[in-house]
Order: sequence, then C-alpha cells, then structure tokens
Amino acid sequence: MTTAARSGGHPYPIRPVNAEELDAFYTVTMHAFQGSPLTPEERQLVLSHLEFDRSLAAFDAATPVGTAAAYSFQLTVPGLQTLPAAGITWVSVLPSYRRQGVLRSLMRRQLADVRDRGEPLAVLWASESVIYSRYGYGRAMWHADFTLYRGEGALVKNAPADGGLRLRLVDPASVLPELAKVYDAVLPSRPGFIARNESWWQRTVHDPPDRRGARARCTACWPRTTAARAATRSTGRRAAGTGIRRCLTARYRSARWSAWTPRPAPRWPRTCSAGT
Repeated sequence: MTTAARSGGHPYPIRPVNAEELDAFYTVTMHAFQGSPLTPEERQLVLSHLEFDRSLAAFDAATPVGTAAAYSFQLTVPGLQTLPAAGITWVSVLPSYRRQGVLRSLMRRQLADVRDRGEPLAVLWASESVIYSRYGYGRAMWHADFTLYRGEGALVKNAPADGGLRLRLVDPASVLPELAKVYDAVLPSRPGFIARNESWWQRTVHDPPDRRGARARCTACWPRTTAARAATRSTGRRAAGTGIRRCLTARYRSARWSAWTPRPAPRWPRTCSAGT
C-alpha cells in the first residue's frame, strides 16, 4: 500500500522498503543522525532483525527522503505479564525535506499500522522527546545511570556469603545461552524489559573495535561453576553478565546487583516515551 505524504504537485508516497533498498533507507538515517556508513558486518546484522514490512519510507521519485520503522516486541508491563508492542525506530527525515509534512505522514501511517496489528503499545527512546508528544507519545519512565568507582561501594550487611563463588571474565558471545536463561528468568518481573530472540542477542553483544572509542571491549563477568550459576539464579539476583555493557566489569557492582550499595553520581535522566 502506498500513501501520499502531502497533497499538491509533488507528493512523497510512503511504502515499505525491501532488502535491496536497505542502503538508500539507511542513508536517510545516516544524514539525519550524523552517522557513518554500515560496514559489511553491520549490514548483515541489520538485515537479520529489520522487519521490512514495517520499514516505511517516503519517496521523492525513487529516492527515500524520510523513514520510520518498527520492531515487533513482547514488552513486560506491571502485573507480571507481557503485551505486544511496536518498538519505533529509524525515524528520520533528510534535512532538505523537513517542514513539508513528511514526518507527520509517516507517523500517521505507522500508528495506523500499529492499531491494525492489534498492538496496544508503541514505545521508543526519543532522541528529541519534544517531537513525539504531537503524535500521542508521553514520558513512560526515567532512566538513571550509576557509576561506582573503587572505594565508593561496600557489601550490604545482609549480603549472602558464598565462599565457593568465583567470577571469570568471558566473551559474552560465548555464554549467550546462559545469559539468556538469566534474562528470561527476570523478564516477567521487570516492567520495560523486552523479550530477546537470537538476532537481538547478537545485536546486544555486537562490539566492533572501531565503535568503542576510548572504551574497553564488551566483557561479561560470570560465575565459574555450574553450582554457583544455579545459586545465583535461585536467589533471584541477576548475574553481572546480563547487563551486557561496554566495560561492564567496572560497573557490575552497581544498582544492577542488589548485594551492593553504591553512591551514585548525579546524572540527568534519559527520556523513554510510550504511547497507546
């Protein structure tokens, strides 16, 4: 189905793109967000999880000038349940085509698709949150980062003692099945968590050296023994590796593991928007 972005002599029709149009589709986002061209590895990663039937573009002749895509998620909500949710992404318009109704038409087309699919939620991380309120989105949560430096944290007094627990540094990709077990165990109890399939796990641990900047490689901390892993899961505490962050080993004692009491450095929260 194709719709026109605006009426008049030069309409910009909207339709889903296909795999052969991925490079042109990505070029719009690259210009809008000042990104870099995809490497062959990154291109394959995008192809593995991009849903082309939900990847819309507004066209000027054969050239995409605006984009909006969505991922089909299962999102945990309060009440120990999950709901279908559209994860909104790839929203961009070329600078030379702004203020011509392209974004408005893309958003309307996308939300109509969300409604027709029976998804009660559309969620996104907003790079510019003021844009999305006009389309029905609003703040859904606050996001805070905690940084713990050496000497600034201590074990709480009632932390369980396990003299046999030892941690080892591993490549996250080598323990994905174990990471997935822990993640899935806490998924129902953490509102805002999104169920991950294989392609999303691969995206989570993707850590190309040229994108690290001054940061260390992505590393996971993991108990050495099967018994220790089972004990970690049975207590309901998340193993450090489930966070999967760059330089994770410097952060795992933060609020993500309840046995530690850090002194958080103040940070401005990051906005997460959600709409129905």
